Amino acid sequence: MKAFASQGRNNEEELHLRLEQAEASLSAAREDNEALWTELAEAKIREESVDARLHEAEDEMAQLRGELRLSAQKEELEAEFAAEKEELEADYQKQVDEMYFFGYRCCMKKHGIKRDVPSIPPGEEEKLHGKPAK
Repeated sequence: MKAFASQGRNNEEELHLRLEQAEASLSAAREDNEALWTELAEAKIREESVDARLHEAEDEMAQLRGELRLSAQKEELEAEFAAEKEELEADYQKQVDEMYFFGYRCCMKKHGIKRDVPSIPPGEEEKLHGKPAK
């Protein structure tokens, strides 16, 4: 019985030792688990930060694309307006010229002038050459 009691005691001590080792292993595993949870939380925070920066970059890129599109539209409109301005200026000048010639012809008709080249009587031409220019 002494042998049985001593063997039981050895088994008990061995079980107690194994229990302590298991508890130490469990404690170490819990510490590792806590460290991993902390790392996971930090990684999630970094991920959220990266996602926020990604959204900001996407928004900025969309804004820049919009500005680029508007800039291209502005240049296109400026070119169209410049061409239209030149066309309008040419039309205006044509109208001015037509009005000038119309006024000139009306003036000729009003004063009874039949030709645009003035006819100077033969004796008058020499007098005109002798006069000083005004």
